[in-house]
Amino acid sequence: MTPGTLTRGRLSDHPIWRRALEADELVGRLILPVIVSGAVEDRERVEGTGGLARISITEAVREARAAASAGLAGILVFGVSDRKDETAVLASERDHVVPRAIRALKDAVPDLAVATDVCVCAYTAHGQCVLFSGGGADIGATLERLAEIARVHADSGADLLIPSGMLDGTVPAIRGALAAEHADVPVAAMAKLESALYRAHRTAVSGVPVSDRAVPLLDPTDRAAALARVSRDLAHGADAVVVKPGMPALDVVAALRAGVDRPVVSFHTADEHALFAAETDVDGVAAEREMLGAARRAGADLVITYGGLPR
Repeated sequence: MTPGTLTRGRLSDHPIWRRALEADELVGRLILPVIVSGAVEDRERVEGTGGLARISITEAVREARAAASAGLAGILVFGVSDRKDETAVLASERDHVVPRAIRALKDAVPDLAVATDVCVCAYTAHGQCVLFSGGGADIGATLERLAEIARVHADSGADLLIPSGMLDGTVPAIRGALAAEHADVPVAAMAKLESALYRAHRTAVSGVPVSDRAVPLLDPTDRAAALARVSRDLAHGADAVVVKPGMPALDVVAALRAGVDRPVVSFHTADEHALFAAETDVDGVAAEREMLGAARRAGADLVITYGGLPR
């Protein structure tokens, strides 16, 4: 991959994201994740996750206003499913909590970017990132569902769609689904490495635990494979690259920054945030900011972090 062979994509041309990509200070490049639930009236602390909470749409709006006041770039919406099945149909319903949250956030804070997670794992009875039929993975049905979820999020006003399931073919399926009415909505590629740092998030979104992933993540010892996967997704129309987890994958961020002309996003997981939220003699807030700064030095244009707001 060489910068000359790739275009900058829709994210760089998006008016809100463009402002973030030009920010001088780290805070202006941070994206704050929130986990919204239609079953929560206010905030519901999730035990064993380092302080994560499931929150109502009203609380999500409060978080968004606080993020905007602090100068953050945006907010990333995850949803909690109160109804799981074999087809993840709830995720693509227009009155589900995620599209309702998107609309509420854009109404309340229109100048704050709203990104969304596009995946089925939190909505399935088996917890996998792929649907099944006839005793095996149904790739076609999964891509169709992901495309439907993406359309609903785009219809609701999302400014960036992040498909996180690592299923081959996802980016072109979503780009095709958006072509008619939402061709200008950015879609990210995901470089998600195998890691021990995803447990807290799965717990917080009430995802069913899985021991063996039906859709494998990237081998953290094989950086070339990660770059090859990203290259395919960029060729299929991805407008940015999200690298996850944050700290263990800074070398991947640096390699991508040197080789692609699209924004690179470093995603610091809930488990990583929990390491700094623990009560120790270390100044966790300062240490976490150092790690976020390291991501920026490695070449990340934007950083997703649960530590974006003062605490």
